[in-house]
Amino acid sequence: MDLMINLTEKTIGLFSKKTKGKILQESLLLFNEQTFNQTTTANIAKSSDVLEGSLWYHFKSKKDLLVEHIKLFQSSFETNIENLKVGDKKIVIQKLLSIYGFVWDFRYIFRDSFDSYEKDDKKLADLIKKTNGLLDELIEDVLKYSVEIKIIEVDSNDLDEIGELVLIIGKHWLDYSRKKYPEDSDHLLQKKGINLLIKVLYPYLTKDSKEIMDSIYESV
Repeated sequence: MDLMINLTEKTIGLFSKKTKGKILQESLLLFNEQTFNQTTTANIAKSSDVLEGSLWYHFKSKKDLLVEHIKLFQSSFETNIENLKVGDKKIVIQKLLSIYGFVWDFRYIFRDSFDSYEKDDKKLADLIKKTNGLLDELIEDVLKYSVEIKIIEVDSNDLDEIGELVLIIGKHWLDYSRKKYPEDSDHLLQKKGINLLIKVLYPYLTKDSKEIMDSIYESV
């Protein structure tokens, strides 16, 4: 099963070419496509071109795969947001749009329900909440910073709602859009998602920020 096009090059680079890395990558793709609960270990082994015994050798359960994906996300997330607050409007806008693609590479973590772990594995449930919180905090922080350096001009009462719309698009757009536009490629749907993000932000962009956004989006 070749699902490689569903990950950005930056995320693909996180995985080694060894068996463990291949299992991690293929399971991420399958969880994104089929949801965590619907994906079986047999699916993962087949997609990874290994025997189930080999899968169990590296990972004791699907939960172990989830934990490893979260670790990869958190580590790479920190790298992605480094030097975000540089005072340069173009860099901030570029990074904000690029984070969208990165988050989508790990979208099942934010999209799927893991409520059962509240009873069965509180430690894992807290880890999932913390990871979701990273994204929520980032969007809130970036929007406030965007106001500070005059990328956007918005009433403080509207800022929270804008953040909520950005998060809804970031976490849920692609899965909704694949149902609505089943013939479109994931690449095209991601571009449509970026377009939605821009439409949410555009009315609040300052004049020079609109010019920057227009120049960036032409190349998307």
